[in-house]
Amino acid sequence: MAKRRKIANGMKVAIVAATGVVAATNPLNATGLSTLTRDRGNNVVRISEGPKTLAPFASVVFCMQHGDQCVNTGGPSIMVLDKNRKSQLVSANNGVNSAIRPANDKPGADVWSMDVTAGDCEDFALTKRKKLMQLGWSSESLRIAVAITKTGEGHAVLIARTSEGDLVLDNRFNAIKDWRKTDLRWVMAQTADNPKYWAKMKTNVEEPQLASAGEGVLETAETRQSNTEVEYQPNIMTFAHFQ
Repeated sequence: MAKRRKIANGMKVAIVAATGVVAATNPLNATGLSTLTRDRGNNVVRISEGPKTLAPFASVVFCMQHGDQCVNTGGPSIMVLDKNRKSQLVSANNGVNSAIRPANDKPGADVWSMDVTAGDCEDFALTKRKKLMQLGWSSESLRIAVAITKTGEGHAVLIARTSEGDLVLDNRFNAIKDWRKTDLRWVMAQTADNPKYWAKMKTNVEEPQLASAGEGVLETAETRQSNTEVEYQPNIMTFAHFQ
């Protein structure tokens, strides 16, 4: 009997150890995305859409040049974040972060582009949005947002509205975070029903200067700092009504 008890205890230890190995090697755990399951259900807090506001002028130009990226494609406004969608989110964020070298636009110019080898924060966000839409994500679930970093610079990111919260895909980090757990002060974002139009996310927040890639890719546990030394100067973000 004692021998059988020892065998049973040994099997339990082996199962626990194997479970730990699987959890540690899961790529979703490595990004910090899996921890967001704690925010599911009634604990999910969404970003509220305020009154309409002027769109960044560069976004107006972008939409004139890339009309297919600035229309409502239909589909759910909130994507169910199952295993497949989580994988797509992580792949798009990490892949674009590593594929594009952080670089500001020329002084006095602000150009929004996709699929570039070097670009600023909006270029990262727009490329991620395009890739996710190609994978079946709806336009309403993916919004470009403008915010202010803790150093006072303007910054653009992609926000994905999912069943596990409104998640931020930021070119400064590979970790995907809930919008409340970032270092950003939110200013404005594309509206849900029409990407051409923008709405405020918070009131009494000063209009930002375009920070592009800020100080470059910050060194974190997930992302190494770029070896390329580039002097970043924030460009001015201008705003315009869509006609």
